Amino acid sequence: MKDMIKNAGITFWLSAAAAVLALVGMILFAVTNSIQGYAVSGGGLGLAMIIIGFILSAGAAFVTAKFGNQHFVTAIVRLAAIVLLCVAFGVLLSDRVGLASSLLTWDSHNQVGWSAFNISIGSAVLTLISVILMIVCAFMGGKSKAAQAA
Repeated sequence: MKDMIKNAGITFWLSAAAAVLALVGMILFAVTNSIQGYAVSGGGLGLAMIIIGFILSAGAAFVTAKFGNQHFVTAIVRLAAIVLLCVAFGVLLSDRVGLASSLLTWDSHNQVGWSAFNISIGSAVLTLISVILMIVCAFMGGKSKAAQAA
């Protein structure tokens, strides 16, 4: 395992960074969903999707190190993670658009609403960056040195 990580290519590290960003986005999603009075409608679905998406993005990093970046298992795991993270992003976005419209027009002094909105922005941005990193990794070629030796 130590040699596998040592010899891992850039795609492994980018996939691992995507998994870490998905984890932080997941934590922020849970925090914004737990603000009383501002729970995300469909928050359970969104949380389930982002949790499974995080697990799959971490699995994509492992599979990248084990089989290489262009293996079909890596592609399937990465694609499933991207889809699930995008669904979680959509659930969050569909709920927070209404909150943003009220905060930016007539309810601008609502501090709890601003807190929920700002945390939502953090979760959405980190989730999207994670998805973008996984897409970039999908287009990078070659296998890592460890996968070539196996």
